[in-house]
Amino acid sequence: MTRAFASVFPTDFLEPWKLSDVVLVVEDQKFHVHRSILAFWSPVFERMFTSEFKEKNNDEIPLPGKKESEIKHLLLMLYPSLEEKQVTKRNCYYLFELAHEYQIDSIARKCEALMVTMVKQRIENDVLAMLIYGQKYHLKTLISTCIYEARRLKSVELDVYNRHDEIEPDNYLKIVKGIIQRLETQCREVRRGSLKSLERVSQSLYVHAKVKNNEPIPSFSRRPYKNDIVMSRTIGERLDYLLNDDDKSSGNVQCMNLKSVAEELIAHKETIETLP
Repeated sequence: MTRAFASVFPTDFLEPWKLSDVVLVVEDQKFHVHRSILAFWSPVFERMFTSEFKEKNNDEIPLPGKKESEIKHLLLMLYPSLEEKQVTKRNCYYLFELAHEYQIDSIARKCEALMVTMVKQRIENDVLAMLIYGQKYHLKTLISTCIYEARRLKSVELDVYNRHDEIEPDNYLKIVKGIIQRLETQCREVRRGSLKSLERVSQSLYVHAKVKNNEPIPSFSRRPYKNDIVMSRTIGERLDYLLNDDDKSSGNVQCMNLKSVAEELIAHKETIETLP
């Protein structure tokens, strides 16, 4: 290399600088870099420069199939003296693939960490595509995160997914189990909430029936129904009491009598109790 150093800290690597001793050729663009820096970060480049590869003593090393902009971004991350470049949604995939190929573990880990964050925060909506990507490169953290987040899917969404066959069987089974567990949890919450509502309604109707039938009701404190005969009754006992109410004296046809209401509530109670 006979040209004078262009600058101390270049941002484009287009000129020789600071004892740069090798040139990477990408899409007819030449990047002036250092063998020692590349070898420090990448075992692939280290072997290239120290073993009996044809590139060992070459001043120029072509990187066929690579994109100029992507290699430049990778170099900007490898040189700590330059402005540090961040891994973003836009660049993390090609940076990861370059880091994977050249075994630059630190950059690969940064890229995977961002992918995991994007899945957790639902920045990447296609969680199954992310799972398939993780499977391709055996990214355990990304795979486990995608499986966990895929529990929010509906089973039909999983069945009709256009890359359904690319999901590994074990991972597919874990997703299905996760969906079932999520639904069971939701059912338990619905069951618990519905029974609480039914508890309150049956209490109110039970007291209403007692008053209507001129039956004695204990006097209530500031906490009505607490520790008295109303609270001591189960939902079923209160509804059974209402079933015996045959009062049809009300001429308002828009108002159901208590027996009819009880029949409706018993049917709802039976449905609720079928939930897991």
